[in-house]
Amino acid sequence: MEYWISYLDQAIIFAIFAVSLNVLVGYAGIFSIGSAAFGAIGGYVTALVTLNLGAPTIVALLLAALAGGIIAQVLSAPILGLSPEYVMLMTLSLSILLVAVIAAVPMLGGQQGLFNMPLPAFTGDKLLRPSQFLPWLVLFLIVTLLLVWRTAESPLGRLLRAARDDRTAVRSLGKNPLWAQISAFGLMSALTGLAGGLLVLYNGIAAPSMFSLNQTMLIFAMVVIGGIGSIPGSLAGAVLVVGIAPLLETVLRLSPEDSALVRPIVFGAVLILVMRLRPAGLVPERLRVPRALRSRVAATVPEISEPRPAVVDTSERPPVVLQVDGISKSFGGVQAVRDLSLQLRAGQITALVGPNGAGKSTVFNLVTGAIQPDAGSVVLEGRDITGWAPHRVARAGMVRSFQDLRVFAGLTPIENVMMGGLPHPGENPLALYAAFRSVHRRERAIAQDAAAWLDFVGVDPMLRVPTSSLSFAQQKQVAFARVLGTGARILLLDEPLSGIEGNAAEDMIALIDRMRSLGHTICIVEHSIQAISRLADWAYFMEEGTVTAEGRVADLLADSRLKEAYFGIA
Repeated sequence: MEYWISYLDQAIIFAIFAVSLNVLVGYAGIFSIGSAAFGAIGGYVTALVTLNLGAPTIVALLLAALAGGIIAQVLSAPILGLSPEYVMLMTLSLSILLVAVIAAVPMLGGQQGLFNMPLPAFTGDKLLRPSQFLPWLVLFLIVTLLLVWRTAESPLGRLLRAARDDRTAVRSLGKNPLWAQISAFGLMSALTGLAGGLLVLYNGIAAPSMFSLNQTMLIFAMVVIGGIGSIPGSLAGAVLVVGIAPLLETVLRLSPEDSALVRPIVFGAVLILVMRLRPAGLVPERLRVPRALRSRVAATVPEISEPRPAVVDTSERPPVVLQVDGISKSFGGVQAVRDLSLQLRAGQITALVGPNGAGKSTVFNLVTGAIQPDAGSVVLEGRDITGWAPHRVARAGMVRSFQDLRVFAGLTPIENVMMGGLPHPGENPLALYAAFRSVHRRERAIAQDAAAWLDFVGVDPMLRVPTSSLSFAQQKQVAFARVLGTGARILLLDEPLSGIEGNAAEDMIALIDRMRSLGHTICIVEHSIQAISRLADWAYFMEEGTVTAEGRVADLLADSRLKEAYFGIA
């Protein structure tokens, strides 16, 4: 029995490794190859404080977790903003470098490692047998799962999954995903450090081979086999991978030496089978409808007045809420926007029209901070926001949509719209764990608002499917509801009708018109001249990166030169 319990103990320790890594990979989209490195930090801290200071076991493990978390946060701050391939390369380099340093430092035992460690003890009795370790390992696993569950199934977890799908879209909604990712990296690395400490205590030795790159690949394989983004899958993957050795030795009667030779072959075969038959892993990621929505909620969107026609009397125009003066932007030798000026007036729909390549979408990027202008200024409701980051611009009350949708593909429709809710204390790790009630209240309010906006655009809030599985027109509606969910009063809509036609196009036109009736200020880039004619109160005509005319759409298109520039016909 002790034989099987020993493998169960090891499976539990590696399950802690795998679960913490899966939060980074599956939820945050951080493909870290540094699990063994942070495990080594925790393991060697545990060994050093128990050998040299005689620290109690629980204190040594707490120090191991603390060291892993702090060092991870310090190291992650400059690298998590990089592209995924660079994050993989940096964490891989860290793993290799750390093992090499450990092996070269005599104080750390060199290649042989640190041994002759005192037997661990939690309540006075020393742990000698695997069965004595088991209850304590189960306790640490439960604590780990509770922390991981609270992180993953929370507003912070939703923010991490959204950042995994599209960081640019997250920033456009007024959220900075970098700090959430750094926090998650630190917390999960603390759990990895804890696992490293448990591994050292269980084996009674801290050696470089225990934290080599092979161990990292083994942990990564547990995540892939179990299912990326699935916490139960990580548990299943750890049990399966660790369980290969005892199965070979008991079922096939192989010696430990022969088992060690055959194990990589069996392990590779299992990995190939899982990838072929279950690409999403043994336990795929679960789709979520927030618990705050026990049933469909009634729409709470303000009542809509009857759509009004576009403004034709310009003698008393509303106040300016966005003033753009002389902005310019060059990319190498190409000047995409040059000395462009325009205004958005409160409660009106303003259109940017012009031929392809005129620079209309680039203007949106410049105004919202996605691209920094070379010259000029952007003033939003009296505040100069030139050079502001996109999330700051969104928080100031101006939000954009994208021509290419940029919905969060792996999130349900209501989770997509909830990403627009500002602010949310549950996206702050400290508030998430310390202010449960306030987080729950805010989550429920945001869920109800998101459901109302989905009802408003005609999408069922209770759909439990990834948004990527919806039709293109429905994804357009979800993207529009997400923009509305931010509560911003100034909306920049980049080709909201592209890719849809017929009834879907009519519905979108009606939605945009209804938002004007609610008092929103809207700027729209759209190629459908019929839609622009029906919606726009005022229009700017762009050619070669600058505004060459402005006025009512009908007056602009009555100009034969502009008509030729737009349609290519005289």
